[in-house]
Amino acid sequence: MHTHRMHTRRSRKCRFELVLPRVEALRALADLTAQAGAGRLVIGDETVDVGDCASLKIGIKHFGASSLLKVSLRYPALGADALPTPAGLEAESVPPAGPDTAEAAATAAPEARPRYKNLKKGMKQTFKGVVAALRAGVAPDAALLGEFIAASRTMTSYPGRGDAFYPAYDAEIDRLEAAAAAGDVQAMTASAAALDRMKKECHSRHA
Repeated sequence: MHTHRMHTRRSRKCRFELVLPRVEALRALADLTAQAGAGRLVIGDETVDVGDCASLKIGIKHFGASSLLKVSLRYPALGADALPTPAGLEAESVPPAGPDTAEAAATAAPEARPRYKNLKKGMKQTFKGVVAALRAGVAPDAALLGEFIAASRTMTSYPGRGDAFYPAYDAEIDRLEAAAAAGDVQAMTASAAALDRMKKECHSRHA
């Protein structure tokens, strides 16, 4: 079995390629998949931690009697580098109003919730302020952060706008609020970065 590793430190990506007999390939694939659940992969003579990776891909290609097993991992950037840039935030568009379900729900109870589109526009602006402070290494203004947190919790009450992401998003909002209460800028930065990643993934599916 031959193992080849490629590592890009700047992008925090790792890729491993293993060439092995075809008869062993599917068993190796099953072994790696099972190991992933434990948080570590044994690839050739290396042990790789996957507990904090942002994405993990395991694939296989057959070439006659031999097979190529590929393992690709991507890890999130650390600290302020994980936060979106001002230009990136400005370029993001607010998702359209979309299905009638969310708008109808808001219309049915106007005193309880704003229009979804207006809510998202406001969140975009408050998140920009939160990110700007964290990129500068300081805690965001408490009122601004509180507004973003409250709007986030309102957002996840709308049906049909990415419901599958809501539990994870709400949990990260809880972590952000706890970090703010503790004055932990590093933890707030990590939570803001995680929220940004979830937002981008959700928008890619529901925009």
